[in-house]
Amino acid sequence: LVELHLGYYGKGNPLKTLPNSVYSLQFLKKLDASSCRLTELPAEINQLTSLEELWLSGNFLISLPKSIGDLKKLKSLWVNYNQLNGIPATLEFCESLEGIYAHGNQIEFLSTALCRIPNLKHLGVGRNRIKFLPKNMGELVNLEEAWLNDNHIRELPQSMFELQSLRTLWMSSNQLTSLDKRVGRLSELSELSLSKNRLTTLPCSLADCTQLRVLQLDDNKLVALPKSLNNLAHLEELWLNGNAVKEIPEGLYMISNMRKPA
Repeated sequence: LVELHLGYYGKGNPLKTLPNSVYSLQFLKKLDASSCRLTELPAEINQLTSLEELWLSGNFLISLPKSIGDLKKLKSLWVNYNQLNGIPATLEFCESLEGIYAHGNQIEFLSTALCRIPNLKHLGVGRNRIKFLPKNMGELVNLEEAWLNDNHIRELPQSMFELQSLRTLWMSSNQLTSLDKRVGRLSELSELSLSKNRLTTLPCSLADCTQLRVLQLDDNKLVALPKSLNNLAHLEELWLNGNAVKEIPEGLYMISNMRKPA
């Protein structure tokens, strides 16, 4: 057996825990136990040495076993909408891991060890209780997408602006009061959401993110925009509603790709 589907979003079996027989499936690559009312994930999960995808969203998990770090072939971990208070630091040993999706939990901090996952490309920890990000975020050199929305984050660590592969950064509904001028170093950034923060100004260097297609700035405290934003030649969407901006730089209307000035 290569794939085992015990559940799906809203359509799982009421298992509470995984059957012991599952751990004998040595060739299993995908295990979906979403919405199965799981209250625990036994340490024996590490016996599934061929596992590449683990789907556990929509359960009642409070924690994940440290042994999950033994899954050397694991590529994606889906634990959205549980009751997790953290992500095991042992995941740094999952050398094949490319995606962690842990939206809608009760996570308060991320371990510095997670920033040493060598091939991590997608990090989704929106709708949690995170106040600070690890100072070594810059070690995630392959990170392409970061969903950090709906947390309590007040600032981004300096090392984060060294992420040259980052294309999507979702920071909406946090507590940012300013945006570091180093943001211009994110040369591959194409989607940036800063909605529902406390921003009063934007750095001129934001215009150095020349690949930006989507820029969401709605529901902040902005009163003006840098004229340098005229240089965002690839911009398609600009969200400004819910601010106090009185004047839009004329050059923004000249951007040929613009779909939604607001």
